[in-house]
Amino acid sequence: MMILGNPLSQTVMKEVTVLDLRAGTSLVLRMAGTNVLLRREFALGVDSLVRQSLQHAPPLPIELEHAIELTEDAVMPLAAEYAGSAGLILQGLGASLIARSLDVIGSVRSELTLDEVESLFNRLVAVSLGRPASQEALPTDARFFAALLMLREFMHHLHFPHVTLQI
Repeated sequence: MMILGNPLSQTVMKEVTVLDLRAGTSLVLRMAGTNVLLRREFALGVDSLVRQSLQHAPPLPIELEHAIELTEDAVMPLAAEYAGSAGLILQGLGASLIARSLDVIGSVRSELTLDEVESLFNRLVAVSLGRPASQEALPTDARFFAALLMLREFMHHLHFPHVTLQI
């Protein structure tokens, strides 16, 4: 007679990365279930990116370029430790700003693919380049630009195919 062990103990917990975009800094966690495997804070948040780069509404193209450079500098050192987990969860101020903006344009969704994030970002770039914001039905608020830009860079450089917004 064979006795089976506890099925829960045999379950492999999927690792996820949690990105908490805050005002002044951001936090990245690698988790398995409720266990925090890795925790890093980086010195770039939604409001700090706005203060450093995004002075106009909508931001100018040169401001977006500078914001991308700052974000890449903050995100790239995390790539070796965080790329490759099973999923990405966005929390905090960034998740709230993006979810609220999606709600305004009638696209309430809790999960976005990288292609959808890229598409939203490209629409923001078009507004930055002079396309009337009314044609895109997106906010021109610099905080929304910052949150979406940071999410895009994080997903792109750490190879996350989708993100779940958790507000």
